[in-house]
Amino acid sequence: MGQTVANAILTWRSTDGFTPAPPPFLGGTGVGEWRPTPPAFAPGAGPQFAYMTPWVISAPGQFRPAGPPELTSARYAADFNETKIMGSMSSATRTPDQTIFAWFWASSTASYLWNNVALTLMERAPDSSDEDGRHGQHHTSTLEHARLLALLNLAIADAAIGCWEAKYTYVFWRPVTAIPLADTDGNPATTAAPTWVPLFATPAHPEYPSGHSCVSGAAGVVLAHYFGERTRFGVTSDVMPGVVRSFDSFSKALDEVKNARIFAGIHFRSATNDGQTLGASVAGYVLENALQPLAGTH
Repeated sequence: MGQTVANAILTWRSTDGFTPAPPPFLGGTGVGEWRPTPPAFAPGAGPQFAYMTPWVISAPGQFRPAGPPELTSARYAADFNETKIMGSMSSATRTPDQTIFAWFWASSTASYLWNNVALTLMERAPDSSDEDGRHGQHHTSTLEHARLLALLNLAIADAAIGCWEAKYTYVFWRPVTAIPLADTDGNPATTAAPTWVPLFATPAHPEYPSGHSCVSGAAGVVLAHYFGERTRFGVTSDVMPGVVRSFDSFSKALDEVKNARIFAGIHFRSATNDGQTLGASVAGYVLENALQPLAGTH
């Protein structure tokens, strides 16, 4: 039965639009437009995610956010200056812990990190209880575990699709481009820094919205739905052994994810806020519409 289901899913997804890959995406050279970033100057990654068939949501752009702030706005200036100060490789303002968690949340994929959290929480003793009274024994069956992991990964996948649809709709420039070219943005509250570089290399795709915030926002909603918002948990990475990020709620973990992308110098605040909102909206839709009990069953 499992093989039959897997084969059916593979057949369905073989025509989802992921392959063949489209021509290389190089963005543009206009003010505010994304273009390949140093050091690799690679084409935009995964442009086909923007139009591939979603798993649950009705269309890739169903939860598309409103877009990045206007370059001449106060909101953009605030975002710009925060990333310029906090995300510089040589920032004197970023604390050692902020540097650690910036690296931590980039050390592995968001899907790995959140699936690992889910597995850890499922393994808790049946008598464990969190602050809001949710108990481990509510989620101990193999079927319930399978459903949770399915919902989690459906939400993650569709959040990524929705995120990439927005990225390749708005095609907004990254801080590593925007900060050296600030004298072209028309905003008197931004100042160019020609030699500015981020804490680590910028991913090769448009800035808005933040992919990690989209995926983490979706994962956080699904896990909070199952285990309770005020659940205590730790996050570990397969690449940074010995480093554990500990939280007493999912919202605090998601706040750290947003800060991590800004303090790494690869995103602006609006991209992380709107990305998290997109992911949460996708997760809410998935929870309401996917893997529902059949009529007359429990």
